[in-house]
Amino acid sequence: MSTANLAAMLARNARRFGDDDALVFEGRRWTHRQLDQDVNALAAGLAAEGLGRDDRIAIVANNVPEFLILSLAAAKLGAVFVPLNYRLTSGEIARLLAHADVCAVATVPEFADLTDLATARLPQVRRYALEPIGDGWTDLRALIEAHRGARVPDADLDPDALQRIVYTSGTTSLPKGVLLTHGNVNMNMHAQIVELGLRAGDRILNFAPLYHVGGTDLPGYGIWHVGGCMVLQRRFAPAAVLEAIGTERITGMVMAATMLDMLRRESENTVDADLSSVRWVIYSQVSAALYAVARTLFPNARLIEGYGLTETCSGLTYLDAAHAQSKQGSVGIPAPWVQVRVVDANGDDVPVGENGEVIARGPKVSPGYLDDPEATRAAFRDGWFHTGDVGCFDADGYLYIRDRLKDMIRSGGENMSSAEIENVLAGHPLVLAVSVVAAPHPVWVEVPVAFVVGRPGLAAEELIAYARERLGGFKVPKEVYLVTELPTNPSGKVLKRSLRDLRPTLRPDWTYGDQRPG
Repeated sequence: MSTANLAAMLARNARRFGDDDALVFEGRRWTHRQLDQDVNALAAGLAAEGLGRDDRIAIVANNVPEFLILSLAAAKLGAVFVPLNYRLTSGEIARLLAHADVCAVATVPEFADLTDLATARLPQVRRYALEPIGDGWTDLRALIEAHRGARVPDADLDPDALQRIVYTSGTTSLPKGVLLTHGNVNMNMHAQIVELGLRAGDRILNFAPLYHVGGTDLPGYGIWHVGGCMVLQRRFAPAAVLEAIGTERITGMVMAATMLDMLRRESENTVDADLSSVRWVIYSQVSAALYAVARTLFPNARLIEGYGLTETCSGLTYLDAAHAQSKQGSVGIPAPWVQVRVVDANGDDVPVGENGEVIARGPKVSPGYLDDPEATRAAFRDGWFHTGDVGCFDADGYLYIRDRLKDMIRSGGENMSSAEIENVLAGHPLVLAVSVVAAPHPVWVEVPVAFVVGRPGLAAEELIAYARERLGGFKVPKEVYLVTELPTNPSGKVLKRSLRDLRPTLRPDWTYGDQRPG
């Protein structure tokens, strides 16, 4: 029997937690026994269609149960799952389908036309429907019913066997296909169980896109490893989130920082919103103002600032409950079974408090990128994954992320960290979220400009005065744009490339003019 196959947990759960909820979605419910049965039936149906070990099956869809059922059926067969971002164009999806050498793709009615266009020049790719679409699409629900009662043995897989290819969100570059193995996913589940104290009876609310590790691995699959339940939502909707927390007695969830204030505003219009069941909330890049919002919303919860990447199968570090306030701004300490260092350009550890590149290793870290030896050699060196993030450790071993190496701003011979400026601006009591990027300048090469989401009453001039008191003149943003939201990827990270592209189309709320701040 396989010891590494991700799907091996299903039969065990069917025996131990058979009648307990495993999956809930829009009024539909699966017990652990029913989930096991559906995955086996679909695996049998796919096998009958000729799909099997090492075949690559892509998916273009928002959150639906069949997304997860298909991913587990693929794992059971030893096939490789390729979740794709439905926000991409048909041309981009076509290139990724070709790059991953997929033999089948599944979608939902909402993205049928998009997927149709993407596969137009790929006649060898079979087309499946997660929800009924019509002619030309094999209905996976019908396939499950046609093979109801079938049992398929778990493919006997080593930990190094490929489970998934996840394309990066491309915040600083074009997407790369991150290889995640069954060993990576299993060790991530174990790390989440230890870090979050997951147990049978826990119920997570999941509205993060399943094509991203934030949806499938934070903790995602991990909730089933302990016999718990995932309450799945198609997308984030504040009213639906509040209702689900109360009716389903949710114990944990992952939220992008910008969602917190949306939830606060919705809760003010919701009578008797009961959020008392929530035991933990994971987020990242939260300002002091948003931390206060989170603490008010979830008075009984551990608020967890975290840090992770696709290449680390989600969470790499977490801030513990005992230091949630005293170490605010830190992303915490390494998760179980991973090591994290901060190094200089020569790969040597930097002293406490000094910035360097964050690197990591461990059994939940990806082995590399699909068919990209150059990028793999650049990022995975001497057994360590080089994140490209700038950070430092404090004297107590807590990690602080300062910037992306590619987001350092170089102005008139001075290097500055955009994250340093963001942290200062985020300290203003009316600032909810902020992102600072480099803008080209004819004399100084680059200058910092800020995009800010604020509470009503925030004035750009007031924010600049606040910054001048706390930053060297050359670090004070040259332009400020007050915006309603910041563009983010599925994990909640701000898309700075999108902000740089957006800037020429906007008129700043405040500007220095032509003079270099000094």
